[in-house]
Amino acid sequence: MAETFRGRPRGVGRMGHALGWAAGVAVAGLLAGCSTPKPAPPATVFYPALPERPRIQYLRSLTTSDDVRKPLSSFARFILGSESGRGVETVSRPYGVAYWQGKVYVCDSGGRRGAIFDLVKPEFRTFGDKAPYRLGLPINISVGPQGEKYVTDTMHGQVLILDPDDKPVRAISKPAGLKPCDAVWHDGELFVADLKSNSILVMDPASGKLLRQFGKSGSGPGEFFQPTNLAFGPDGALYVSDTLNARIQKLDREGHVLKIIGKRGMTLGDMVRPRGIAVDREGRLYVADAATDSVQVYDTEGRLLVMLGGPGSDPGCLALPAGVALSYEGIEPFAKYCALDFRIEYLILVSSQLGPNKVSVYGFGTYTGALAAAEDAPDVRRAPPPTGDKQESPKPQAPSPKEDPSPKTP
Repeated sequence: MAETFRGRPRGVGRMGHALGWAAGVAVAGLLAGCSTPKPAPPATVFYPALPERPRIQYLRSLTTSDDVRKPLSSFARFILGSESGRGVETVSRPYGVAYWQGKVYVCDSGGRRGAIFDLVKPEFRTFGDKAPYRLGLPINISVGPQGEKYVTDTMHGQVLILDPDDKPVRAISKPAGLKPCDAVWHDGELFVADLKSNSILVMDPASGKLLRQFGKSGSGPGEFFQPTNLAFGPDGALYVSDTLNARIQKLDREGHVLKIIGKRGMTLGDMVRPRGIAVDREGRLYVADAATDSVQVYDTEGRLLVMLGGPGSDPGCLALPAGVALSYEGIEPFAKYCALDFRIEYLILVSSQLGPNKVSVYGFGTYTGALAAAEDAPDVRRAPPPTGDKQESPKPQAPSPKEDPSPKTP
C-alpha cells in the first residue's frame, strides 16, 4: 500500500510551518552571586504536524563555530567574563552540504571556501581557502566510497578532490570550459552536472578522462536547462535537478529517461526552482525548492508525501534552500534533540543561503506517541489536518534573483 503521510504545517506563508514557539525563561544556577536567565527549549517541530502522525522532526541548526565547539567552563567564564575573545566563524551563504563520520561539510559560496562542523572533536574548520587549491565559487560537495570528497567550483571550472583527511589533493578541470555544478561518484564513475553544456559528463574519477556525455540544452525528455544537482537512488538510477525546467529527471546511467517528476506550478507537488535533491533507501525523493523555501518529499511514483521547512526565521524554517543530504549513519550527535516519542531512522540536512539557520538538521522516523493526547499538548507545534485535493493552492514568495549567489540559477 502506498505511503500517504501527506500533510503540511501551518505557519508563515502557506508552505511554512506554525508561527511562533513556546518561549520562557528559567533561572539558572548562581555564578559569583549572580543568576543568569536561560530561555526555555523551543517547542518540537514535526512534519506533518500533530494531530497527524509525524514522520519528520526538526532537530537543530548549524551556522557558526559556536554551534559545535565546547563552551567555556563556568570558572573560565567567571575569570574571562565572556567568550567573545575566542572569535566566532560563520557560514555566510552555503549551497552544497554533506555528512560523513560525524562531520557536516558545507560549500560556503559566499565565503568562497568550505566549512566543516566537526561534531566529534568538536571543532569548526575550513578548507579550500589556501593556495594552490583556493576555491573561487564552491557550489556542491559529495562523499565518495573511501571518504574522498568531490567539490565543484564553477568559477575555476574544476572539481576539487579532498582525501579522507579533508586535504585537497588534486583537481579535475577538463574538458576545457567545464562549469561543474555537482559531481557524484557512483559505481566507479564520476557524474558531473555541467552548466555550460547543459549536459551530464561521466568521467574516470582517477584520471579525469571523459568516458561519455549525455543531454543537451532544451526542455524535452533527456534535455536540460541548468542541471544543478545530482543524486542516485537505491536502484542505481540517476536523478537530475533540471532547475530552469522546474522538474527532476530520473535516468539510467546511459542517459535514457526513466521518469520525469514534477512540473512548473504553484500548487502542492509542483516545482518552481528545484535545486538540491536526495533519495533515501526506499526511493523517496527530497527536493529543495529555492522559490518556496521548502523541501518536498515524493514517493517512487512522483506523488507528494510531505513537505518541510517553509519561509521564516523560526526553528525548522528555510530561506533560499540549496542543498539536501541524507545520512543513516552518525545519528548519535543529534539524538539528544529528538522527542521522547520519536525514533530517528536517518538524518536530513538542508542548507539555506539566507536567514539565520544556515544548515537545518531534521530526522526522518516514526512517532510512537498517542495522537489524541498529543493534540492537546502545549509544547508541540500543530497544524490542522489537510483538507484534501481541493485545498487552496499555496502562494510561495520567490526570492529576489540578485540575492541568489548560485551560478545563473534564478
